[in-house]
Amino acid sequence: MSDIVVIGAGLGGLLCGSILARSGRKVIVLEQGIQSGGALQCFVRDGIRFDTGFHSVGGLESGGALEKIFRPLGLMELPWERAEADEGFPFLRLSSFSREVSELEREHILEPYLKGIWRLRGGGQTLVDALVSDIRARGGEVLLRKKVTSIERGVVSCQDGSSFSGTIVSDIHPLTTFGLCRDHVRPSYLRMLRSRADSPGIFSVYIKLKPGAVEWHSGSIFLDGRLMIHFGDPDSEGRAISMSLLSSEIRDGEECIRLAYKRFSSLEGAVEKYWTSSPSTWERYTGTPCGSAYGAAGFISPRTPVAGLYLSGQNIGLHGVLGVSMSALATCREILGNEAIEKMFGL
Repeated sequence: MSDIVVIGAGLGGLLCGSILARSGRKVIVLEQGIQSGGALQCFVRDGIRFDTGFHSVGGLESGGALEKIFRPLGLMELPWERAEADEGFPFLRLSSFSREVSELEREHILEPYLKGIWRLRGGGQTLVDALVSDIRARGGEVLLRKKVTSIERGVVSCQDGSSFSGTIVSDIHPLTTFGLCRDHVRPSYLRMLRSRADSPGIFSVYIKLKPGAVEWHSGSIFLDGRLMIHFGDPDSEGRAISMSLLSSEIRDGEECIRLAYKRFSSLEGAVEKYWTSSPSTWERYTGTPCGSAYGAAGFISPRTPVAGLYLSGQNIGLHGVLGVSMSALATCREILGNEAIEKMFGL
């Protein structure tokens, strides 16, 4: 029996695993896929590494909201690099949602970006690998190909016949979580979950560029309120090797590339090859309905009506690396208590 069973090895699940393992709990993280990371994982095509959902973060300045969480976990030792200011950033990510931007989102998602932006050399996988290593170094386990089929009375059962018991933290979407839960749940609670609007899914284009053809930018570019442009790590001469285009509106790779020409004329004729992913792709590997990229609207408690079952991740609060980190901290506070969190983080 484990002390803690975490469902989902996305950022929220791995952060909860790391924090709880540091508190002395025996932690097992279950991931349905072939690699950890959720929206932070990377993939390789033609020898080029691409990030799926991680590109830059705010809040890493001294005393910043994210720095206060990452430093006690040893994550400030990773190869963070200051990036140039994003172009066209103001409120694009949030204004594209079919809901108003809350003051908390402005304060904790937008304003940290205005104070400074950081990239991580090696992409999101660098952060994932550090958290997985930390959990394992503290006696925990991160198990892959463990697709959860049910949650009942503190027992998590998997498709391969294995089962695990303990306090449960679910890093997957709340509706997906309770679709697996066999314990009685108040109908009013389920109605509340169903009433929350999910953010749009994202269509992505991953481009391999011809060597030396396109200038590299460390910051992200938000074009015409319709397209986000991000670059992978540069080559040895500081030129772009790859770029990613993301849109919540466009669902065609060629159309995304044509729109990107408006900002990078050098892109025309420089695309060697490209690959695409749709919201359905995101839904398959994150378990998020309709491939929602930025979580559900509103806040819910990490503590659920089912005893010993907690939630974490962007779908219970704010999105992005900072939002998910704050949610993970809130989840661990519910399990460990205020005193333990204050001792570990000074928060």
